[in-house]
Amino acid sequence: MPPCNNTTAPKWDESRPRELPQHFKELEYLFADCGITDNTQKKEYASQYVSYDTAETWLGLPEFGDNISNNAPRLYTYQEWKLAVLRLYPGMDASACYNLGDLERLVNQTFNSGLATLGRFSDYYRDFQRIARWLLANGKLYCNEEHCLFQQGIPTLLLSKIVHRLEITLPSHHPEDPYDVDQVFKGAKWVLKGMDTSTSNGNSGIPSSLPITNAPAAPSPMPKQETLELTTTTAIVSTLECLEALLTNDSKQVAMQQSLIHEVMQQDVTMGRALSKEEWIEALERELFALRRPGKKIDGVDEPQFLLSTIFGILLALWT
Repeated sequence: MPPCNNTTAPKWDESRPRELPQHFKELEYLFADCGITDNTQKKEYASQYVSYDTAETWLGLPEFGDNISNNAPRLYTYQEWKLAVLRLYPGMDASACYNLGDLERLVNQTFNSGLATLGRFSDYYRDFQRIARWLLANGKLYCNEEHCLFQQGIPTLLLSKIVHRLEITLPSHHPEDPYDVDQVFKGAKWVLKGMDTSTSNGNSGIPSSLPITNAPAAPSPMPKQETLELTTTTAIVSTLECLEALLTNDSKQVAMQQSLIHEVMQQDVTMGRALSKEEWIEALERELFALRRPGKKIDGVDEPQFLLSTIFGILLALWT
């Protein structure tokens, strides 16, 4: 038998108790290769490949020594001692390795987490088979239950694609009979063909590098021209409202107003071609301010009415 610190010595990670039965199997292969048949030697060697505290616990079990019940001492066998060791670790009892609840939990967790890649589906297939095979062998699960449970763990959209594939490849399959686990797995491999084969422990089917797309440019601030036109439009609306009120209240001046507007337009349009819109806005503001002063007459027309005509002409020039 190799020394405990040798690279070929069997090792067991004590933080993973579920691997203990496999550890004992490796030991038993070594016992056979080395020709070790004595029960006490097997117990001692098995205790040699674990930590000091664990070895002390194993060697302290009653099954390590003699069975002195009924006043007929006899040595406990290696197998009896091994079963006593396994009972120290929950879940290691061969009669209760798995139950139906373990399989149902796996199915529910898989359905919720999804099966986006072939590698992830393969993980589910292996985990399901490990538990289901034990339940079947111990009479705790029926074949039809196994087939139905396996399909329940597959997301609905993926399952429909798999079933569609199987309907093509297995045309004689009775529609009321569930497809068996291997048939579904074969269909899944075809449906997920070309997908990432990464497992749940690795990347999840999302490409490691995605093409970098240009981020949408932030909307540029409103141009000065648009701001100016908005200001002009607001001024137009305000001034036209004043104009409408004045014309409505003094119908006698309508004809004179129209004549003045025509004259101002002819003057201001010609002038407007040489002025910027900013300058027109400034002129407009001055005229609006003048409307608020006490009235006087210009060429026989009230100043506010005359100025309003001028403003209206400026606005028309800007608008065009």
